[in-house]
Amino acid sequence: MTRVAAVCGLALCALALAGCKYDRRKAVAASYSSVTRPTPVVAARLSAIGIASIPVEEEYEVRSAIAITSAGLPERVSEIEKELR
Repeated sequence: MTRVAAVCGLALCALALAGCKYDRRKAVAASYSSVTRPTPVVAARLSAIGIASIPVEEEYEVRSAIAITSAGLPERVSEIEKELR
C-alpha cells in the first residue's frame, strides 16, 4: 500500500513540475489571430498633449506678485473670503 501511495505522490509531483514549465505568454500570443492581436500603445508626445501650457509654481508666484499689490490687497482679501464662504 505504501508503494502505491509513493507512486501516486511521485506522479503528482511530476505533473506539478510539468505545469510549472508552461509558458503562458506563448499560449496567449498563439491564441490571437492577426486581426485580434492588440496593437501596442504609443504614448503621445508631451507637446501634443499641451503640457507646456500648464503653469508651474514659479509662474503662479509671478502672477500673484503682479495681481496683488498693496493698493489692491484689501479688495483681494475680500474676494478670497467670499470664495471661502
